[in-house]
Amino acid sequence: MRSLAWLSEKGGVGKSTCAINTAVALAKRGNSVLLIDADPQASASMVLLEGRAAASPTLFHVLMNEAGAGEGIRPTRTPGLDVLPADGQLADANVLLVSEMGRERRLRLAMQEVDAPYDFVVIDTSPQRTLVNVNVLNYVAEVYCPVDPGIFAIAGLVKLQEAIAGVVRYLDNPAVKLAGLVVSRVQRDNLSKDTEAQLRGAFADLVMRATVPASTKIGEAHARYLSVLDYAPGTPGAQAFDSLTTEIIAHGADNGSGDGVDGTAKVNGTRSRRRRAG
Repeated sequence: MRSLAWLSEKGGVGKSTCAINTAVALAKRGNSVLLIDADPQASASMVLLEGRAAASPTLFHVLMNEAGAGEGIRPTRTPGLDVLPADGQLADANVLLVSEMGRERRLRLAMQEVDAPYDFVVIDTSPQRTLVNVNVLNYVAEVYCPVDPGIFAIAGLVKLQEAIAGVVRYLDNPAVKLAGLVVSRVQRDNLSKDTEAQLRGAFADLVMRATVPASTKIGEAHARYLSVLDYAPGTPGAQAFDSLTTEIIAHGADNGSGDGVDGTAKVNGTRSRRRRAG
């Protein structure tokens, strides 16, 4: 099982977009995938639950030890893709967990019961450094960071690296790493070109080859509670996420993290073992 989070300490860079579309792309290749929505805005939950409000229990109840993770997981319209949704209550968890024992380990412990059947667990996050995000970092092995054009997103990478280093040093997850940077919201202008050049110059192979364009089709897809791969296949946005997903699968294999539970995660669409939790 590979666990990866889309995380950035800058808002508006496309974390939810990347989480939704890579999770769908992984499932379409025959992998068994769980998307955990760890963002109180619950954008990923809204899309994957087709506009329906998430009923209890949600991730909030799991983190507060009021429900098991398996009780909150539910299927989506995409075969092989499940979701553990969020709602606005998740913001309260950051306050309520402060005085609780094991506050940084709640997600890690909860997922021990349910993550084995999945080839991939993909997590969407909020842009703030919160106890919920610390829980995410204490669970996942790989962090992918979308970077949109501009100096502020690049500056935020230093804070993200510090957060990961803190988890490695002080918590239960010495294996977590910044696995890749994804240039997002790319336009045909000098700002996009300059940002990408700076990133590739500073971070070299850490920057994924695939870039995600600024695309109205992606926004239209989400407004219809669909991934862009379902709504507008063949468009630049859909092609970008297909390429990015291929790269993520290969990236994990190249770095020794495996490409599935038993090496069965697929690049070419061949079906892997698909099992459900919850």
